[in-house]
Amino acid sequence: MRSAGTLIVLGALFAFGCAAAREPQRESHGLVRVKTWRPGNLFTDPARSIDDYDDIWLAEVGIQYAEGQAPLAEEDERRLRKLLYDVALEELPLATRLGAREQGVCTLTMGVHLAALAFPMPGFTGPRNRGSALVVVELKDSQSDEPLVRYGQRRDLVSAGRWSEAQLDLERLEPTLQTALEEVGTAMRRALPVKATGARAAQGCKGAVGEARKESRGAL
Repeated sequence: MRSAGTLIVLGALFAFGCAAAREPQRESHGLVRVKTWRPGNLFTDPARSIDDYDDIWLAEVGIQYAEGQAPLAEEDERRLRKLLYDVALEELPLATRLGAREQGVCTLTMGVHLAALAFPMPGFTGPRNRGSALVVVELKDSQSDEPLVRYGQRRDLVSAGRWSEAQLDLERLEPTLQTALEEVGTAMRRALPVKATGARAAQGCKGAVGEARKESRGAL
């Protein structure tokens, strides 16, 4: 697992380029917004497909704090990254089934990020004191680093009760991360049709991602 040196530009998930009313909404990298009944924003490259690739490298786990939020202690941040990594492998099982450990011509890089991370104030309750984060999952060509799919969803960190300590409470965070990443997988599965094109066959890619998604639409 490596940490992302620089996180995704958050505005790209919500700032669409100017377009006529009937044209698809695009973000700053040219990805096109895909309609999904799940909350959040899903974007994909209209010209290229993740289904032409063979494996997935979960290589990036990033954390970015909201303005005014004090960062976690180094050890707590390490534990949070480890939790995020483990939950991603659990809830997005293609990253395990077709897992890779390095970049390659047939490999997708997966990045999982918590951005605009704001923790609840310790000792207080109420709907305005649940903390929040933008959960972002991105799939990129591992060699060119160009994004193919990106999904972002803003989540409350805790559903109810007190955040009793100023330090990280992983037991309270884990169910939230599990739910958020499960919804990411569901949104991608239902909104992104399998569309292997064979565009990378000349490079030796067999389209294993597409075959796996065809077999089990719940895999990603």
